[in-house]
Amino acid sequence: MNIWKRLSALALSGALSLSLCACGLAGQPTAGDPTGSPGLPSLDPSAAADPDPSPTVEVDLSKDILAFSAGLSAGDTLLTVNGTEMPADLVLYWLAMSCANFTGQYGMFGLQLTDKPDPDGDATYADLMRDSAVNIAAYNALLRQKAAELGCLPTDAQVEKARSTMMADGQENYDLMKTAYGLSDQSMEFLFIANSYYENVLAAAVPAATEEMLGNYVYQVKHILLKTVDDNRQPLPDDQIAEKKKQAEDLLAQLQAADNLDAKFDELMNQFSEDGRGEDGALAAPDGYTAVPGEMVPEFEEASLALKLGELSGIVESTYGYHIILRGQVENPEDYADDCREYALDQQLSAMLEESELTRAPALDALDAAGFFSLYTAYQNRVMEDAAPAETDPAQTAGPVESGGVG
Repeated sequence: MNIWKRLSALALSGALSLSLCACGLAGQPTAGDPTGSPGLPSLDPSAAADPDPSPTVEVDLSKDILAFSAGLSAGDTLLTVNGTEMPADLVLYWLAMSCANFTGQYGMFGLQLTDKPDPDGDATYADLMRDSAVNIAAYNALLRQKAAELGCLPTDAQVEKARSTMMADGQENYDLMKTAYGLSDQSMEFLFIANSYYENVLAAAVPAATEEMLGNYVYQVKHILLKTVDDNRQPLPDDQIAEKKKQAEDLLAQLQAADNLDAKFDELMNQFSEDGRGEDGALAAPDGYTAVPGEMVPEFEEASLALKLGELSGIVESTYGYHIILRGQVENPEDYADDCREYALDQQLSAMLEESELTRAPALDALDAAGFFSLYTAYQNRVMEDAAPAETDPAQTAGPVESGGVG
């Protein structure tokens, strides 16, 4: 696909898509999307930010994008991971990706990078996005260190394929992409080969998902919920909470005494559970839930995974209220094998990250991340405008852009 269309999509959406790394507010790479390789800017009108987010910025094209937006050079070291230096162009690329992802996901709800998630704290969402960029950079460095340790570095064929993909749109488009993202040739190759590192390490470190691994990853549960909060998630009065606790104890006693636990659980769940009832009073999920780590509140998830098949929990308290949980059989657990392997590798790399020696350059923490993103986006829009064909068919930029990655 022509890079012009990619940059056109960027201007229209006001945000860069992350085809290989969806960084949430916690800033952790997600299973299957770990490396933060470059993805196609996508047109998603439902999540679009202001199409011209920095209309008053006077762009100075005599400087490159990183000098203009951050006062840094591509080769400046912003982060060191166990002795591995990560250059500014990569760290700032991931910072821009994280900011763009935040803007695309949360801008429609009125959140801005300059807002503070904790009104009493000093950190802004932009600061969290900087931490996100650091985590992605560290993840990539550790992935390469892991590949060297396991002896599974990219093959010559994988390197050649990455370089061929990099140049798929021709030299002119390759140079335009470098200008728009501020990336050196070395960093471009770093990003394009990232998937090969991940695939190789995944195959070497987690070659298969065992039954035990799957049992600690995907789970199926039914639960009885007695809520201790109202519809606005505000706590109920203490006397009502005490009544809910007593009711939960009574229901648990009935279940523990039941001759047919499954039948009794369904009976009490349908009669008393306050989980997601519709206007007709019916439960939203009468057959229970099939979930993987991260999908449920921590207390519920931990209790569910601790149960054996067919086992009943005690009373589990979460931010929603009191739960009684019954673990059931997952249908076709083998369907979750690939995700389970990716999760297991992420757990390994997360453990490595906790033990790693990270050194952040003062220039990184001194950077105004929100201001950087504003300037970075304005510069890209200007580059896009200058690169536009003399006559552009509006139909080429008005519809959805092709999906796909360049990593």
